[in-house]
Order: sequence, then C-alpha cells, then structure tokens
Amino acid sequence: MTTTRSGVCIDADSTTMNTAVPGPWALKRAVLHDELGGEPHFLRYAAADGTALRVICRAAADTGTALPANELATAFVYRATGQVLARPLRGPVVVLGACRVGGLWRSGDLTEFHRALLYSLTRERGCPGEGDWEVAL
Repeated sequence: MTTTRSGVCIDADSTTMNTAVPGPWALKRAVLHDELGGEPHFLRYAAADGTALRVICRAAADTGTALPANELATAFVYRATGQVLARPLRGPVVVLGACRVGGLWRSGDLTEFHRALLYSLTRERGCPGEGDWEVAL
C-alpha cells in the first residue's frame, strides 16, 4: 500500500491548486518532476511550535535559466514558520506538511491550519486561483 501526501502547488504567478504526491520514490520523482518542470529539491522549514513544512522546488542545477521569484510561497513560509528566507523561493513550489517520526522528519499532508493560512494569504494579496482548492474551515 502506497502513501499519498496531499498538498498545494504554488506557481510563481501566485496561482494555487491542490496536488497529491505518491509515496514510492520513482513515482514521487516523476510526479514532482512534471509539476515543477525539473528535478525536485526538498527543503524543510520548522516553526518554534513544532509544526513544519516540506517545500519542494526545482533543483538549482536543473534550471538552466533564472526562475521567477515565487513571492506567495516565500511569504507563506515566513508566515507559517517565522523564518525569513535568505533568498526567495523560485519557480513553482509544492508544499506538504512535515512531522517527526522516530526522530526523523517525514513528509505528511499539509494541515488544515496551514491550508487556511495560505488561503488567507492569497485573499490578502488578491492572488488568482483562490477558488481552485478548498479549505475546511
């Protein structure tokens, strides 16, 4: 049985849509490669309250050209974790949840709290695509 993680894809133009990332590495890599347009690079940003985000973007070596800054994804990471990023995230970004399992960080579903936070941020910024995914409030 494979585990599929649900999250949100945030494009550089601030459009958002639900996404599902399957569990086995070969399938996960193929789905993420398709969503991101290149080789996936995994990052984790943890908040002081113990929550964390798994952020997946295109690997820097795989771009060939500079990707546009993803201001919505960068602002979301800051709002969710309190971390100021040294550089903005670039290009399309997939955001999942993350949790500790046996002392290691593992990808998980994006929490309803984080979905609501992202939805609120898209409304504040007047971003397109705010109706493309739902938040259970």
